[in-house]
Amino acid sequence: DAETEDNQTKKRECEDVSRDEEDVESQYSLDDETIFTESDRLFFEDASQYDDNLSFQDMNLSRPLLKAITALGFKQPTPIQKACIPVGLLGKDICACAATGTGKTAAFILPVLERLIYKPRQAPITRVLVLVPTRELGIQVHSVTKQLAQFSSVTTCLAVGGLDVKTQEAALRSGPDVLIATPGRLIDHLHNCPSFHLSSVEVLILDEADRMLDEYFEEQMKEIIKLCSNHRQTMLFSATMTEEVKDLASVSLKNPVRIFVNSNTDVAPFLRQEFIRIRPNREGDREAIVSALLTRTFTDHVMLFTQTKKQAHRMHILLGLMGLRVGELHGNLSQAQRLEALRRFKDEQIDILVATDVAARGLDIEGVKTVINFTMPNTTKHYVHRVGRTARAGRAGRSVSLVGEEERKMLKDIVKSAKTAVKARILPQDVILKFRAKIENLEKDVYAVLCLEREEREMQQSEAQINRAKKQLETGKQETVGESLERSWFQTREERKKEKLAKALQEFDLALRGKKKRKKFMQDRQKKVQMTPEERSQFEILKSQMYAERLAKRNRRAKRARVLPEEEPAAVPRKKKSSVFDEELTNTSRKALKQYRAGPSFEDRKRLGMAQHKKGGNFKSKSRYKRK
Repeated sequence: DAETEDNQTKKRECEDVSRDEEDVESQYSLDDETIFTESDRLFFEDASQYDDNLSFQDMNLSRPLLKAITALGFKQPTPIQKACIPVGLLGKDICACAATGTGKTAAFILPVLERLIYKPRQAPITRVLVLVPTRELGIQVHSVTKQLAQFSSVTTCLAVGGLDVKTQEAALRSGPDVLIATPGRLIDHLHNCPSFHLSSVEVLILDEADRMLDEYFEEQMKEIIKLCSNHRQTMLFSATMTEEVKDLASVSLKNPVRIFVNSNTDVAPFLRQEFIRIRPNREGDREAIVSALLTRTFTDHVMLFTQTKKQAHRMHILLGLMGLRVGELHGNLSQAQRLEALRRFKDEQIDILVATDVAARGLDIEGVKTVINFTMPNTTKHYVHRVGRTARAGRAGRSVSLVGEEERKMLKDIVKSAKTAVKARILPQDVILKFRAKIENLEKDVYAVLCLEREEREMQQSEAQINRAKKQLETGKQETVGESLERSWFQTREERKKEKLAKALQEFDLALRGKKKRKKFMQDRQKKVQMTPEERSQFEILKSQMYAERLAKRNRRAKRARVLPEEEPAAVPRKKKSSVFDEELTNTSRKALKQYRAGPSFEDRKRLGMAQHKKGGNFKSKSRYKRK
């Protein structure tokens, strides 16, 4: 009986273990992120589950930080903060993924500041480096860091493009505790500021890592990671987790903790999504529809996203001529102009901000009520980031997107993944016609403004050239001494261009080797960011040269003879075959000689009809020979 009971308990234990394994497998399969699976072996542990009742007071943060948190008005930590801050305080490497607008900045800055306050520096050195993809995001992270460190002695520095280089160099020489930088400007300082280095960096933070990889910062990031200390803590944060980000994590992180708080492809929970359908022959209605929406329905705290800088500038002029308070934010503006546009929008001096995707990632602009998409972005991921500018931190918001025939597939994907109902908005045709007429009347004014701006740019360029020439004449001797040496870079523009073309040609070379590879190449080319017209033309020339070389090589290769050649080669003179009689005469082997001496054989005599020898014939011949 005791043995049977033992066997039954063992069976139950085995069944419990198998159930536990099944539960684990089901959790992995239900996870939103399919790239990271149990078999990847990249992550040391998973800390996605967090204590929901955790508050800032329960996190063992020092008093200066708790005072700053209270001053900023933070009441309860967000899910990403509840999951990340305890792990970050333990000094472990983190790979975190959470939806946009969930408080990722405070999630990585608070553990870092706690470390700096707990263990003050002995010498003026940079101990924390935060890498960000855009200047605006860098400015925002710097602002949050300063606010959280206001009651401590921690010093911060910002190194991004568009701001004065000399001022940044002076700040870096003083050795700030925390440095927030964009990859390009940081490498500039590393190569041109001799006293600045990264060997003392204790914590490296990669914010919006997927965006940095999208912006071709991969080489720069690898260079920076190499220069940092090996005994560092690294935190990688991203709104979306792709294969490229996974590769970067494997290179930069040691035994990382995986923290995926919520789905990275979900929009904010309190966002109302609306779509306006553009009919096939009505693509020209986009400007009229947007103008009608902004004039009649959404009059303040609106962000309008366009696909190109040119379209953003045109909409800025058009809406301005209609009497709306509008600003613009895109890559053609200087850094000062971009910051001024953001400041005016935040201070409610302007009601509408027309922007490209430069403002679609990471920027936390308080009070954005509506996001309008002039055209749908390239991917669903970019759509999530655009509409993520509103309905942030538990607030409500609305997005209105104009969808053409070519963009309907993306709309289906968005509707499929939406947690709440997606609404269709219809504008009366007479309203659209009215605003089309208004825009047509303003075309002359738009053209006049563009001409005026072009003239102003030309004037500024000529003035800058004159000032440069004057300066060279005045300080020519000093410049030759080496005061204004050209700044070095770890890759020149030509080298970067060559590298980009070489990669593209390598992919094309692989694509020529088979149908499957060619199909994959075509799919990848559609996904990747488009080349500039100059690079595209150069790529096409090199591609055609490569194709021609392959063709020539194929023609030179000896082909298999499937049919007779057109001209038969000259016949090799054959050796004349000798007759049987000649062969017999020239045959001097022992066997042949013996045969001829003995006379024809029995078979030969029979065949030739010769008289047969009688028995004893040999003896008679011998006796005759004797008598003679």
